[in-house]
Amino acid sequence: MTARKRVSDEELSQIIATLQKRLCELVKQKGVLTDGAVVQVSQELDKYIVESQRRKRKS
Repeated sequence: MTARKRVSDEELSQIIATLQKRLCELVKQKGVLTDGAVVQVSQELDKYIVESQRRKRKS
């Protein structure tokens, strides 16, 4: 997230929701949590969740 432009809190929430939906769909499709695509989306989602929590802690 460091190389990306700063997004608003609302945009951040939308990104998180979109990634959560994509992650659920991928798990259903792949059938395992260890599939490379599942892990990749999960890690990306983690970064955004951490950023969201950081922002909430600061406010």
